[in-house]
Amino acid sequence: MVAIPAVVMSLAAVRDAFIAQAQSTQADAQQITPNKVEFENDQIKVIRGFLAPHQKTPMHSHPYRFGVTLTKNDLMITSDGKSAPSQKKAQEIFWSEPVTHQVENVSNDRMQNIEIEFKKDKGPGVEVKKDWGPPTAKGTAEDPVPVEQEPHHHIIFENQYVRVLDVVVKPGETTLFHKHSLDNVPVILTNADNRTQFAGKDWGTTPAKAESVGFIPGAAKPYVHRINNQGSTVFHVIDIEVLP
Repeated sequence: MVAIPAVVMSLAAVRDAFIAQAQSTQADAQQITPNKVEFENDQIKVIRGFLAPHQKTPMHSHPYRFGVTLTKNDLMITSDGKSAPSQKKAQEIFWSEPVTHQVENVSNDRMQNIEIEFKKDKGPGVEVKKDWGPPTAKGTAEDPVPVEQEPHHHIIFENQYVRVLDVVVKPGETTLFHKHSLDNVPVILTNADNRTQFAGKDWGTTPAKAESVGFIPGAAKPYVHRINNQGSTVFHVIDIEVLP
């Protein structure tokens, strides 16, 4: 499921993120205070969205987008003059078509999500389901498995924009050597004491920090690695692969 290398490098992307202030009630989603742009290129924009208890956004618009909830969402959504509640648990995923709406956090708790907006219009999202079957490669540095066939990685959603992998590595477990060949955005859900070995390299310490997010250019620079969880907590990450 989720691409591990992206996770390893995600903290640098987080440090480079910036906060954009709202300028009008029709501002783009990333401009609404206190949203934070974590990464942006010509294909995607990665946004960390916050809402304080009972905070309400101005009316704003989103393009096609994919999201991961970091906290519980208890919202009231207003669109086309109609309001309706929207509730999600923490660590859920969601897909959204383009929308113009106003969002209110009706909870007494702070809300935080990670959202990926897509700049290239490929039409309405059409979910696909593929059976990749068992791996045929050996899972070694010389013969790595594709990431979607690595046993700790499970595809949980795919359409023409994204392939989403859920990655879980329990304490003491080690993934097979696997190859990432797509750009990916890892959203780390738990703290974990990991180490990573890239093909032809020694093991290196790569701790994971819950709620961090990043971007790894796997399409331009495919990479092969494996992950070992040497700690006492489960390593859990949602890896969003951006399809060309």
